[in-house]
Amino acid sequence: MITGQLKSDIDRIWDAFWSGGISNPLEVIEQITYLLFIKRLDELHTLEEKKANRLNRKIENPIFPPGAKGSRLRWSHFKNFDPQEMFDIVSTEVFPFIKDLKSDVENSTYSHHMKDARFTIPKPGLLAKAVELIDQIPMEDRDTKGDVYEYMLSKIQTAGQNGQFRTPRHITKLMVDLVEPKPTDVICDPASGTAGFLIAAAEYLRNNCSDDLANANVLKHFNDKMFHGFDFDSTMLRIGSMNMLLHGVGNPIIKYKDSLSEENSADEEQYSLVLANPPFSGSLDYESTAKDLLRIVRTKKTELLFLALFFRLLKPGGRAAVIVPSGVLESESNAHRTIRKALLEENHLEGIISLPHWVFKPYASVATAILLFGKGGETENVWFYRLENDGFNNDAIKSPRSGSELPKVLTLWKQRKDSSYKPSSGKHRFVTKEEIIENDYDLCDRVYLSGYEYPEGIPLRPLSELFEIQKGTVGAAQATGGEYPCITTSEEPKWHTEWTYDGEAICIPTVSSTGHGHASIKRIQYISGKFSAATITCVLSKKTDMDFYVPYVYYYLFVHKDELLVPLMRGSANVSLSDKRLAKLKIPMPNTIQEQKRLVSELEKAKQKIDELKNNLDSAVTVLDEKFVELRNSF
Repeated sequence: MITGQLKSDIDRIWDAFWSGGISNPLEVIEQITYLLFIKRLDELHTLEEKKANRLNRKIENPIFPPGAKGSRLRWSHFKNFDPQEMFDIVSTEVFPFIKDLKSDVENSTYSHHMKDARFTIPKPGLLAKAVELIDQIPMEDRDTKGDVYEYMLSKIQTAGQNGQFRTPRHITKLMVDLVEPKPTDVICDPASGTAGFLIAAAEYLRNNCSDDLANANVLKHFNDKMFHGFDFDSTMLRIGSMNMLLHGVGNPIIKYKDSLSEENSADEEQYSLVLANPPFSGSLDYESTAKDLLRIVRTKKTELLFLALFFRLLKPGGRAAVIVPSGVLESESNAHRTIRKALLEENHLEGIISLPHWVFKPYASVATAILLFGKGGETENVWFYRLENDGFNNDAIKSPRSGSELPKVLTLWKQRKDSSYKPSSGKHRFVTKEEIIENDYDLCDRVYLSGYEYPEGIPLRPLSELFEIQKGTVGAAQATGGEYPCITTSEEPKWHTEWTYDGEAICIPTVSSTGHGHASIKRIQYISGKFSAATITCVLSKKTDMDFYVPYVYYYLFVHKDELLVPLMRGSANVSLSDKRLAKLKIPMPNTIQEQKRLVSELEKAKQKIDELKNNLDSAVTVLDEKFVELRNSF
């Protein structure tokens, strides 16, 4: 963790680039990456020089050419030149040099991605200032170098839409901790971006498997064959490669690859662990998509194709921890259902951890979840957990929040199979494969973690049997006045000049009351007589041939809206309630109207008593305020 002066120094470098005319955050990081890379080459060459001097022989793997020409290219030399001379050397000699580095040097992966490097620092003064500031940062050890680079990458997150490239570090660490990488693993992220997942896996192994890494063969595997990252953005490949280098991974396999394309379908069953947060949205043409992925699920949606890709990449017995938007878990299309069925029937689905919708703020508010599964095997039950506190607040700056659940999630995950494990209503429990199949392969956590249980001995009736269910017909903005009530999601009454419905009805909002990525319903309404309703509501009109007490149904749905109605809502960003799902909802219905009326009467009496107590409390507060004013004025 970097703090104080070091953080201030990095901010000064960043500000210098912005004030110097480079405002694209990715370009800023890319240019700083090149300078760090050049500095790193000098450090590696210096190590080879010291080794040669100790052994009294020539340098075996020189990076720079001998003599004055090579010296001019080295950071330790040109950093002392005046700004214009430094600018000329870096732009006309150093950059062409790093683009032409041969692949047989130690850091071949990085030199490969530097071939397309462009020097865009516009002014000698800006380059000199950046070199001076970078040279002052103490980067002798791996942890410091890694933290410096992570801090720079965090600035992508606060820079708008480019933040899509980076998964929050605490979520990345949680996912790695959940799957516990092994020294023998071959790890892949097919949408690697800045290589955050690969970095987190490397750090986990260093912290937990240091004895294994002391073995020369294991260390060689760690440096050369363990880590595989693919991306089709050359800028991200360069940034990801340098990120790995600064975290001390010798020569990871970071490749330019469109993971979903037909021409890149040769990686079947090559990896024992997949860690990924693939693109949440987008679509591809069938012609350009790998045919073996389309055989798993015929779709153009990238989030479903990536899940099919994970199935293909994993070796039998391999495992995965990946982030998916909630639509993958709950949408009703044939493609979504097909991929969930394959996940459940052809693989070992172990866990689903739903994340707070603000995890990817400030640039997105979207419902997501962590999927944990293994290739092959058989699913018997799935552990569901609803994560509500990730250690950060739901605000623009993601301020820290006490009481993070991440340690608890990890502990419960490791102990979930112990005899001492106890489920927590509304929070976490095991769900059997049979229960998921009964719900048509729905994997939405709200279905299984609502905490609601139907009372025993009371008949259940679907709403479609009791009501005609229709969507409202009036735009909410049209409710500007008139003689007929117009039901909207607003707490204040609205009016309209025309009526659409006549009779007893219950009106239920079809859109979430708390914005993108979060399902909630604040209120439902009972109405009788002539009225209209907004298009963002569902109107439940009593069927004429049915004999029951409508207020009973209203009160039951209102009291249990969070357990019965909210779990029916779907959507990653725009969360809504469909009339088809609502029609299937069953509620307990006492056999006689008299019993239904009795229950409503008791509830209304209790509500009346509560209202009286609230009024008395308000009156008491008013009297107390008046007495306080009198007391204050007496001094």
